[in-house]
Amino acid sequence: MIISVDMLDKSGVDYDWRTLYVGISINLVECNELTTYALKIMDDDKYEDDELINELAWGIEDNLKGEILTKMLLKFNFDMLIPESTSWKLEIRKLRYVILNYLRSTIEDDNELLRKIEEVYADFNYPQDMEEFIAYMPVKDNSSTHSHEDNKKRMINNLDNFLTAEKKEVDAK
Repeated sequence: MIISVDMLDKSGVDYDWRTLYVGISINLVECNELTTYALKIMDDDKYEDDELINELAWGIEDNLKGEILTKMLLKFNFDMLIPESTSWKLEIRKLRYVILNYLRSTIEDDNELLRKIEEVYADFNYPQDMEEFIAYMPVKDNSSTHSHEDNKKRMINNLDNFLTAEKKEVDAK
């Protein structure tokens, strides 16, 4: 799933150029979202003229992705923003939260929601903290004594609890 600036805004997650940099690096955000974000930054009364932000506001060709990422890395001085670093992992968690929150708020059918969540689970390399709301993962609370509907409700409830806790976690860092 591709994340837009609009999705980031609606999620309430505190994001910035780092989040977009990581998202583009792992193909969760398209380069044209940099234009959207640059225009948003330029609309702020506190905006001070910036060559890179002005360039991004004019639009970006997808074939310039590597060049743009390099410029961002140099311009915004992303210290320690390398794969597997703590900062990188935090940005990944933000992006995952945005996707899960978007799915939860836009998909009303529980079966479809749980199927989409399983795709996110796979896309993010099967994170252990998502297992409680993945249908094919073993459960810890003797679900065999409950109906299919009860188990589905349990997973949705676990998802909701996860989203609440995850939002607090990504906001606290």
